[in-house]
Amino acid sequence: MIAAGSGLFVGGAPEDAALEASLAALAGSGHDSADIALVFVTGDAYASASRILHGVRRVTGARTVIGCSGAGVLIERREVEGEAAVAVLTVRGERLAVTPFLLENQERSGAEAGVDLADRVGGAVAEGGCLLLLPDVQGLDPQGLLTGLHEGLGFVPVMGAVAAGTPIFELFNTDCVRGGLAGVALSGAQSVVGVAQGCMPIGAPYVITRAETNVIYEIGSRPAVEILKEAIRSLENPEERIRRAGIFAGLAMDPAKSPLERGDFLVRNLVGVDQQSGAVALAEPVKVGQTIQFQIRDARAAREDLHATLQGMAKRLGGRQPAFGCYFNCAGRGQGLFGAPNHDVTLIGEQLGEFPLVGFFGNGEFAPIGRRNFFHTYTGVLVVFPRDPM
Repeated sequence: MIAAGSGLFVGGAPEDAALEASLAALAGSGHDSADIALVFVTGDAYASASRILHGVRRVTGARTVIGCSGAGVLIERREVEGEAAVAVLTVRGERLAVTPFLLENQERSGAEAGVDLADRVGGAVAEGGCLLLLPDVQGLDPQGLLTGLHEGLGFVPVMGAVAAGTPIFELFNTDCVRGGLAGVALSGAQSVVGVAQGCMPIGAPYVITRAETNVIYEIGSRPAVEILKEAIRSLENPEERIRRAGIFAGLAMDPAKSPLERGDFLVRNLVGVDQQSGAVALAEPVKVGQTIQFQIRDARAAREDLHATLQGMAKRLGGRQPAFGCYFNCAGRGQGLFGAPNHDVTLIGEQLGEFPLVGFFGNGEFAPIGRRNFFHTYTGVLVVFPRDPM
């Protein structure tokens, strides 16, 4: 049986906020101690980080305390942006195995760091499990890190987000570090993951017919920019919509799937358009034969995408109640995108019910699509751990 609880405290001295949030989390769990505590704080708590960690450990009795700074923090009832806050999740479970880790220096190549980390946690996830990563942006090579992990572990779901705030830092047991990577391997509890990329496909999907590195010259044997313009014209009120939204490219993860729908794409930024040559450049290497469909991202698309993602997660849960969860939200979402507070956590509660949840607003997110792990931007990544196994 897994027991969990969350707590949030806004304002006041950070160490006092951490104590209050920890007490609330323990009360919600129904226990007087925890196996693990996840702690997310705003950047202004840096000077108090050591006292925060000692306070959380003293209140919760948790052997493992992991966390980082964020541009904002959240629990299942509230998202906090623009204010000092501390959010704590405590978890206790007989079958839950917890293996914490800290790489204090990410300056080596990303792949090397990934292989090193795989060596540390391989035994913990040998028979299933997942990784939660909370890296610093300093020295981070996300794709290299994921490549190294895959080389060492094969496919193991990787979720998490890059720490944010001013300053940026990671929390690990009694240590506060900068430029490192904190995290935990969890096994003994199945994870269900949803990735809301905040996009809506526009136009039609086509096969890339001429490309080099990250530059697409032809799509469907036509200049790539023609297909882009055609996709934009397919929108209702395209000028108004484009003015408020961003245009992105979606690369199909399974080109054999038909029809392609939301969630079937890896979404990447457009980094250049050359009207003269008709080429379109992406922030991702591409290959001839890949299927591409352009995407639009705005508040309306993001809400619809999150709603569809949560519906898919509810179906996979099959009526099981989440014991606890983590939500890694991009700092580019929240009130700045939706114009209202608590947008995402409210929708999560409406679709999946209320359960202990903790998270933060970060600088990029990790999550799998299909059986491959990717580094994402502008996404909301939700991972939940059901009370009952399949």
